[in-house]
Amino acid sequence: MPTGESWPIQIEEVSQLFKIPRSTVSTWKKEEENIINTRKSGRSQRPHILCYWPELELVLYKEFIKRREEGRMVRRGWFRRTARRLFNEQYPHVLGSLFCFSVGWFTGFLRRFYISLRFTTNKAQKLPQDYVALIQAWLQFNRRHSQPRPYMYMETVLTREVGRYMLKNICNLDETPICFEYLTGRTYSLKGLKTIWAKATKSGWSKRQATLVLCVFADGIARIPPVLIFHGKGSARMNAERQLYDPRVSVEFNPTAYNNKQLFLKYIDQYLIPTLNGEPGLFVFDSAEFHKTTAVLERLQQHDIVPSIIPGGCTSLIQPLDISINKPLKEMIRDFTDEAIYSRDLELEDWKLRDRRILTTKCIADSWVEFNREKKDVVIRSFRQLETGISLPIDGSCDSELNIKGLPPNFTIGNWRSEEGSTLAEEIEELNGSLTEIAPDAEEDLEEHATTANTGGIEFV
Repeated sequence: MPTGESWPIQIEEVSQLFKIPRSTVSTWKKEEENIINTRKSGRSQRPHILCYWPELELVLYKEFIKRREEGRMVRRGWFRRTARRLFNEQYPHVLGSLFCFSVGWFTGFLRRFYISLRFTTNKAQKLPQDYVALIQAWLQFNRRHSQPRPYMYMETVLTREVGRYMLKNICNLDETPICFEYLTGRTYSLKGLKTIWAKATKSGWSKRQATLVLCVFADGIARIPPVLIFHGKGSARMNAERQLYDPRVSVEFNPTAYNNKQLFLKYIDQYLIPTLNGEPGLFVFDSAEFHKTTAVLERLQQHDIVPSIIPGGCTSLIQPLDISINKPLKEMIRDFTDEAIYSRDLELEDWKLRDRRILTTKCIADSWVEFNREKKDVVIRSFRQLETGISLPIDGSCDSELNIKGLPPNFTIGNWRSEEGSTLAEEIEELNGSLTEIAPDAEEDLEEHATTANTGGIEFV
């Protein structure tokens, strides 16, 4: 080769110099033109897709936005029905058969308006318009009733962490649905597979639910066992089955598999009152109707337990269990359940309802133990300033750290003192009035939904 000339760089040389597989460099060489024309965003230039029905698409997009702002689910079927209706309204002189809800048109519509299929993150109530004021009133209520009693002020200040309460006597209760098998949601699988399937042990298991009642404490120590409420009567003939339930879980039965005022009162008498052992307590729970009955409020007051009722629609912002605990715990329950199902020697077709109830108690017990061992700091933090502010010092020294999601950065607890002469019962009644005004039917709708979902159209034994 003449002096001053060079030969073309070979693929093998590039591979050795930059430590890149030869096949990769070869592919880059073949796709050189496409790579050069690719936008910086990483997406190749797509040809413009002609929009045949622009008026239809604009109106359809507006109705979609309105529906999502209302928190309602939008699926492909809704787009199909709504698009056909709007086509007839927008183009009354055009034959309806000319509009075809094809895959190509629908894909193009989604791309043009930046719409994608997503998983819901949380099925929550719509926040009330004045939720900031409601949360502030709730925090003021907690601060007011955490103040030491005058006759034992010094003793309280020196020995207790949050005013008149020990951390071990500040607790939060919540109910969450539990199914017998978890088949919905996402799963890891090989790329390129068109069908991602999950094997069910029996049809309907993923719809049959129980209710799990949990109570956590501000010091992160579990003192009350999980309570499972199954559908049924729990008759005497089930005693043999009861003997097989995990002893670390308490089991109840009722016709709806949902908590109610009788079971809630039993829970308070059997677990909460003995656990607090006569010391002052702050008991945080949501505004379900059966939580606020006269019998419940009187029972708590008799034992010096202050009921801190979370404003309706605000549980996703200030309830510790709802914010930080239920999701990771249910993921653990899901993992334990999947492992237990497929590690059993029993044939999948032989599963019976009693087997699943027994298995559920064991998986929940194992999950609860592991969660409290690994996630104690999560429980403690959920009561502190970055989550709910329940266990903040009552002197206001740490109020600047309060950072509840959804509240403005300059939010403060404000004046927590009540009017002279007002009693605890009057304050609760006033607070309950505002809660009922916000969402009077929310809990009834939830109970009706739970009843329908739990039975799944199948008569339980």
